[in-house]
Amino acid sequence: MQKKKGFTLIELLVVIAIIAILMSILMPALQRVKRQARTIVCRKNLSQYGLASRMYLDDFDGNFPYSFSWLYSDNWSGCRWHNEALNLTNRPEGAGSLWPYLKNKDIHLCPDFDVIAKMTGCGNCDGKTIPIEPQYSYCMNSYLNGDAWNAVPQNLRTNMEKVRNESEVVNPSRVFFFSEENTFRVPELQNAIINDNNLRATPGPGQDHFATYHNTSSGNLDNGFANAVFIDAHVEQVSAYPVGNTFLLAWPSGAPVPESF
Repeated sequence: MQKKKGFTLIELLVVIAIIAILMSILMPALQRVKRQARTIVCRKNLSQYGLASRMYLDDFDGNFPYSFSWLYSDNWSGCRWHNEALNLTNRPEGAGSLWPYLKNKDIHLCPDFDVIAKMTGCGNCDGKTIPIEPQYSYCMNSYLNGDAWNAVPQNLRTNMEKVRNESEVVNPSRVFFFSEENTFRVPELQNAIINDNNLRATPGPGQDHFATYHNTSSGNLDNGFANAVFIDAHVEQVSAYPVGNTFLLAWPSGAPVPESF
């Protein structure tokens, strides 16, 4: 009877080596595909935010919700964005003015933000020890019925100070409504990071800026992009660079645009 020939040790080692080489080639590509898929979900979420916001504006004669109470009703800031105990689906009594247009929708958390937040932690929690369980990752432009105007010197304001209605916005397709912020500070760009789902941009470094964690490697989170939905409800990729670009896309009053505060 003829004996069946098996694999030799050398042959097995060669096969294992080939598999290892293939995995080393494929893994980065698979990681890129996973991140691209998460980014697509994030953009779809913002598209739904845009539609919900349009319905709100239609119901309230074009008036914007207040940027500090669109999500939570009491204007409170802190760590609510990652506090699972205060999730509005379970605690609707704390919901803000836009929530009725957003509730019962699984659109509040960008998957990329979820990964980044758990990796980088909360850089603005002031010693609070609330577990990092991200619940909400989108922030409203504070120049649309918010407090951002308080940071602008009087001599740099236009006659459209304190915009509250979409009819006052000069170019709705170039003014963002909701976007993303970092959970971490970027040197020479931003000192303020997500803490209140309210994005207040300034022409120079400091204050709030668009997030920088999309379309970049995990080791280079300072130089990526964000996604944003604009007042006309379209979604696009946006950048915090050059410094001040976040402000240019936040400023609703058209020219003249303040160069510095």
